[in-house]
Parts: sequence; C-alpha cells; structure tokens
Amino acid sequence: YTDDAAVPLSVQMRRRCFNCCTTESRTPKGRSAWRRSKLSPGKVLCDKCGHFERNHNRTRP
Repeated sequence: YTDDAAVPLSVQMRRRCFNCCTTESRTPKGRSAWRRSKLSPGKVLCDKCGHFERNHNRTRP
C-alpha cells in the first residue's frame, strides 16, 4: 500500500489514506474516490478525510 500520490497503481500497489490508513474509499454513490492532500502535498486521502481537510483546513481526528 502507498499514500504517495506519485506512485502509479498496479495489481500489487493499492492506495492507502495518509491520515486514517484505510485502503477503501467510497463516495455516497458507491464509487471509489481518492483526494490529494493540500496540507501534505503529494499525499493521498480517502474521501472522508479529504472532505474534512478541505472544510476545516486541518486533518481529520
């Protein structure tokens, strides 16, 4: 697993949220969604952590 946005995904390499370390990210409609962190450039966040960071300008607890 990787939380680095620059690493290409493959069968052996999957995304992991930089903040909560989850490996699954789903939108309310069931689609996979990953977001880039603005506070930690180059890192990937799950949908929930990404929304929280954008709305509160800090990482999700």
